[in-house]
Amino acid sequence: MGIVRAVINDPAILFADEPTGSLNSASSRDVLDIFTELHSKGQSIVMVTHDIKTALRGNRVIFLSDGSVVGEHEMPPYGTDDLKKRRDGLQDFLDRMGW
Repeated sequence: MGIVRAVINDPAILFADEPTGSLNSASSRDVLDIFTELHSKGQSIVMVTHDIKTALRGNRVIFLSDGSVVGEHEMPPYGTDDLKKRRDGLQDFLDRMGW
């Protein structure tokens, strides 16, 4: 229901703070699929997550530490590249960030 409230008025930017944090894997996938569809239609989404599977859906990962940006990792749009290569690239970035 929270996602419906968040997108009903078609905001310029959708802010999502741990949107899959308390969901099971099927519901998490559904939410991320909705975000992917919204983004493909031009919706900007800023999402905070600690979950690498959720972060894999992003096109850009910004790493914060103590309130400051310490790194950034760009990825092609979700679904347009090899998932293993995408996961390995993101993991390498997170390793460099000390996560």
